[in-house]
Amino acid sequence: MTMAKLSAARPARLSRGWHQAEHVGVTVALAVLVVVLAVTQPNFATTGNAVNILETNAVLLIAAIGLTFVLLVGGFDLSVGGTVALSGILLATLSAHMADGLAVAVVLVGAFVVGFLTNGLLIGRIGLSFFVVTLGTASLFRGVALVVTEGRTLTLHDYPLLLDMGRMHIGGLPLSVVVALGLLVAAYIVTRFTGFGRMVYAVGGNPEAARLAGINVPLVRAAAYMICTACAALAGVLEAARLASASPTVATGLELSAGAAVLLGGTSFLGGSGGVIGTLIGAHFLGTMSNGLTLAGISSFWQSVVAGAVLLAAVLIDKLRLQSLAKSVGR
Repeated sequence: MTMAKLSAARPARLSRGWHQAEHVGVTVALAVLVVVLAVTQPNFATTGNAVNILETNAVLLIAAIGLTFVLLVGGFDLSVGGTVALSGILLATLSAHMADGLAVAVVLVGAFVVGFLTNGLLIGRIGLSFFVVTLGTASLFRGVALVVTEGRTLTLHDYPLLLDMGRMHIGGLPLSVVVALGLLVAAYIVTRFTGFGRMVYAVGGNPEAARLAGINVPLVRAAAYMICTACAALAGVLEAARLASASPTVATGLELSAGAAVLLGGTSFLGGSGGVIGTLIGAHFLGTMSNGLTLAGISSFWQSVVAGAVLLAAVLIDKLRLQSLAKSVGR
């Protein structure tokens, strides 16, 4: 099978079954949620609260975009939260010894390298279990952050560029929101209109067929994990700038929330179908739900219960979607 045939076959295959409505369900749920909250919570339907939802949701969206690439190739990354925490700590530490802008560049470039040498190499090239590897790197990254800080939070009050990043607005939107939306556009273009994007879907849909078509399957998988690590590092930099501090315990459980956003958005846990537009809707649904629960005065403990239930529902929906797709293909 040539790449041209593979490229032509993918849209036809993915248009069957539920893929035509892969994120219609969560879109409808989001619309209903917005209407209910607007009616029941007087402070919800305000410009300030809308901007607040976007800003607090930016880190989740950035991490979820990176995780979308990993799910598309049929994997998962449990180290997202640890990467966010470590990148913030490294940013604060490096900024004490070099220019703030250079520190940001070092953290982001370093994330690409570390993403390849750890998750990318061990999973993509050597073929180890993504669950075991990313569980190990999650502990490793979080542990390094704790060791470097001795469990303390580092402040960024002496670093003017980072503080400006945290306060900067472009077109009325916080910098983190603008960066997240820009990254979304870039990811959409890459996944839908480039050869690499077609290879990502091919590897996730059928690795053996992709290999026979001449695709370097290990390299594509490694690249997906590198992208995910870099996105998590970017999220960590922006979160540290927004909070003017870096904590080794920040973003605990972020990988599960990001995974729920990706799955709710229609990306299959088995790989090969979905995309970042659905991820945007899924992430916004989770952010809106969290904001609504907070406005309603519901305990953070119950918010965790709801988040867990949503994650289970996302996995169930993905299972039902795959069964529906299999039945339609078999006809």
